[in-house]
Amino acid sequence: MKSFPVVNLESDCYFTERAYLDDKYILLSPETPVTTRLINRLKRWKFAQIRSDGALVDAPTVSDSATVEGTSLSIDQDVREQSLFNEAKAFYFELATFVEKTFTNFVTRNELAERPIGDMVKQTIDMVRSHRRHILRLADMEAKGKNYIVNHSAKTAILSVAVGLVIRMPPHKLIELGTAAVLHEIGMIRLPPQLYMSNKELTDQERKAITAHTVLGFKILKQSSFPMSVSLAVLECRENADGSGYPRALTADRISQYGKVLMVAGSYAALTSVRPYREPTDGHAAILDMLKRKGQMYDETILRALVANLSVFPVGTYVELANGTRGMVIDNDLEHPMTPKVRIIAGPSGELYAEQQIVDTATTKELRIARAITADDVQKSGRSPA
Repeated sequence: MKSFPVVNLESDCYFTERAYLDDKYILLSPETPVTTRLINRLKRWKFAQIRSDGALVDAPTVSDSATVEGTSLSIDQDVREQSLFNEAKAFYFELATFVEKTFTNFVTRNELAERPIGDMVKQTIDMVRSHRRHILRLADMEAKGKNYIVNHSAKTAILSVAVGLVIRMPPHKLIELGTAAVLHEIGMIRLPPQLYMSNKELTDQERKAITAHTVLGFKILKQSSFPMSVSLAVLECRENADGSGYPRALTADRISQYGKVLMVAGSYAALTSVRPYREPTDGHAAILDMLKRKGQMYDETILRALVANLSVFPVGTYVELANGTRGMVIDNDLEHPMTPKVRIIAGPSGELYAEQQIVDTATTKELRIARAITADDVQKSGRSPA
């Protein structure tokens, strides 16, 4: 490839072939002009040259390569996005640490105070509102060194609050819901650790023993003077809509709203998290699995709120579009869960884009999502089979 010094670039010109930031990052396609803003950014980020097999011309050249029409995500914006994501991850660690401390204080001192938990839930509500598309990347949220119950409780709290916001719960109910989510596994720590930390399938007797955790949790919260609505939510967090759950085999019409939310949020958090005996399910597969159990395990209204929040392709899911480009879901439309916004990362042959585009997959057929892929698939060449 030929090198083109950045100091010699002029705005409103085009490359006849793709221009690269380095050996693998696509900066410009033949249809995209050089702009003053781009030149200034390259200088500010100390890129001395870009590379291309083509030449600079005054008009765009028609290319056979897949093109993407969307809002450009500049280098500056990319840094900003990463900063917001880092803030979300830092908060997640703070929340998980709080949950761990809460459980430890209960075990060692028999202390379980409602107010500090409510204050942390308020912070969680604020974080979901301000960093929604970042904090909901639950697959990327993991507080290393903390056990499964701590991480699971933190993820369930985040997702429960997000669902509560979609169904327009008033503030006091959101706080109660979040409190129940933080504490919904507290009965588990009264059980032998081998029951919930096992790396093998449980026996029928062990499964029966573990179902006691909801009753234990209910009793703990009731004795600690938590509101009955919060205590009942913990009791009902494993009840299924068709009456096949435990401990009381309630049907949907008898399960509290909080209990229904905890069942849905907790299931998604569990499916997409690492367990000692299995690998996590990706967000897209988890949503499809849960949709198959609509009206059976899950209340339909609450499940619809989950899907509205995450889309069928949850934030953080890697996807391939119909035109062969690949990217990651970064946001979704609550009214149209099948067509989220995608940040384009690579072309059909796996070339990475330096100037990444954000596209609305609802706009054209070429930008519709063809399939969910893994992070490793992003740079693999060739389109998926039709």
